[in-house]
Amino acid sequence: MKTPKWNWLLMLVLAVSLGCSQSDEPATESVAEATEEESELEKAIDQLAESLAATEAPQEKVIMIGDFLTQYPESEYTGEVLRAAIEPLVDDLQRPEEAYELFHEVMVQLTDPETRFEAQKQLAILHSKTGRVGELHAVAEAMIAEHEFQYTDYLDLMEVAVESGAWNLAIQQADASLALANPEAFKAQYDDISDENAEKWGRRREAYSAAHKGWAQQNLGQQEDALATFAANADKTTFSLLGVDDTPLHINWGRSLMLQGEPELAMEKLEVEALYGPDEAKKFFAEAWVAFHGSNEGLEEHLWSLRERNAKPLPQFSLTNYDGQLVDTDSFADHVILVVSWSPT
Repeated sequence: MKTPKWNWLLMLVLAVSLGCSQSDEPATESVAEATEEESELEKAIDQLAESLAATEAPQEKVIMIGDFLTQYPESEYTGEVLRAAIEPLVDDLQRPEEAYELFHEVMVQLTDPETRFEAQKQLAILHSKTGRVGELHAVAEAMIAEHEFQYTDYLDLMEVAVESGAWNLAIQQADASLALANPEAFKAQYDDISDENAEKWGRRREAYSAAHKGWAQQNLGQQEDALATFAANADKTTFSLLGVDDTPLHINWGRSLMLQGEPELAMEKLEVEALYGPDEAKKFFAEAWVAFHGSNEGLEEHLWSLRERNAKPLPQFSLTNYDGQLVDTDSFADHVILVVSWSPT
């Protein structure tokens, strides 16, 4: 015999009433237990980080990571810990199948959408490392279907796709990211930012997407499209004080020109990057130099002359030192000054 609906309603009202009349003690105990669990988790992740840093043995790292994930399969650190397992298992021990087993064991236990999303990002990196482009496409589709992407999520997938040579996927993500890669979208995401900075950083996002898209087009044989993509977005990027592109656009532009048999033009695009940018930029510039000149003779002398030509005077500024004294850069004229910054934001 079915219980009348009004009886269920009465039982629900009574249950809520009883719950409201109870003491706050159970809730307080629950909060205390949650705080204690968080404290234990923080101690465990700190211990794991210290232990991983203290050993060079890949197998020991794998054991430590496995122990942590057995105890804490789902936490805010799950994605980071899975990421830490890739290098020792894939790069050092050459045991990718074991890495996939570990990922599967953890991911089937994940119920929180955000934790799963971070784990899927690491799985995409694992597919990239092992050259499983088909699986990379599949996990990318799952991520897009299950989650609302931010610009940085598209960027993460673009970079993984480029690393693995999944050029069509890179273009797909670059195109999809453009809806969030503009000043209006940046302002909508960070409503407290000034219009000037929204314009600056929104356009920089466009240049970042273009850098990946153009390189993917080049590798798909779409040479004219690649150069057009770079050229159309070159004025959107931002540059460091020394003139280094804050995005990979000029490096990828130079590399594309090199592949198209234009080493002299490639050197023009790579010049400042080779002087003050990442080490790989100097490597690419040297390749273009050898292709154009036939050898590396005169390369270092040329780079040194470029440094002198591109040298910029240090802007005048004043800062307060630890003793509360105002120090002006003009007082250090004719001295070598080392300027160090960390976490400025």
